[in-house]
Amino acid sequence: MKLRAHHLLCIQKYTGHGYDAAFTAHMDAVTAELHAKPQTAVTVVSGADTLCAVCPHQSGGICDAQEKVTAMDKAVQRICVPEQGCGTWGMLSAAANERILQTEAFHQICACCQWYDLCRQTEV
Repeated sequence: MKLRAHHLLCIQKYTGHGYDAAFTAHMDAVTAELHAKPQTAVTVVSGADTLCAVCPHQSGGICDAQEKVTAMDKAVQRICVPEQGCGTWGMLSAAANERILQTEAFHQICACCQWYDLCRQTEV
């Protein structure tokens, strides 16, 4: 599965809210699959990924907030993604949880996101 680096955080904090019904249904399916199969191979990509495929805020693989999400991706990648850019969901999500979601880095990386207040209230 291909995921943007910052989506390693979003998937763990996801509580069933999304941009629209199609996006939410897709997010439900992806998160359920990853939680059920932590051994799923994940490749961290720098552009549009599995979740972006049905996002109403992207067109032609480009996000409406491209500059913001690229900065978030780079920060997450620098902190917790191995050099080769891939691993299992279980390994990558554990690293993101330990090194970002449980630290001040969470605020530094995610405070600019519209979902930040909801995520702050969500336990992993």
